[in-house]
Amino acid sequence: MRDVALDACCLINLCAAGRILGSDPPSPPPPRRSRGDEGASPKGGSGFGLTLHVPNRVAEETLYILQPDQEDASKLVKVPIDLGRYTAAGLLHECDFDGHQEIELFVHMAAQIGDGEAACLAISAKRGWTLATDDRRARRFAAESGVTVITTPELVKLWAEKTQASDEEIVMVLRNIQRFAYFTPRQNAPEYAWWTDCLGKYQK
Repeated sequence: MRDVALDACCLINLCAAGRILGSDPPSPPPPRRSRGDEGASPKGGSGFGLTLHVPNRVAEETLYILQPDQEDASKLVKVPIDLGRYTAAGLLHECDFDGHQEIELFVHMAAQIGDGEAACLAISAKRGWTLATDDRRARRFAAESGVTVITTPELVKLWAEKTQASDEEIVMVLRNIQRFAYFTPRQNAPEYAWWTDCLGKYQK
């Protein structure tokens, strides 16, 4: 199973997506009384053949996704991301620097890209992992360091293929990411055409 270090953007996108991490995205608590759990707790692996790692620096940057307000569904409100629910289910795995070489590379890279991306790149470079990022500078530095990169559209397509997700499920995931994480891939991003083609089939 391939090891992947997720940066904050990719991690937030997966949390917003819902089904990729095994359950619907968390909703803000009801204003009066809880209606109970409407979905099963996430169990098992990631569902698409990857071991997903979250460096501590990334966890510190992964704060919230957007969700419809309980009192006014036309509005979106910030909902804190509880990474603990995913790590407890074995869907995500916490990690930190292991040795001075990773720390030295992190310090070097952090002068040029964000701390989360730098941590992922340093760990991936020294451990032979794949780096998950949509950041163009991080992707460029990864290529220069010989680190394999996977982006959000590629992660979603891989999930769709491995789980044999229906067209409706794929579109729901893409729409969730765009609405709740404010992420839309750039036209030159890998699998941009696949992303837009999937959404185009269900335009209303």
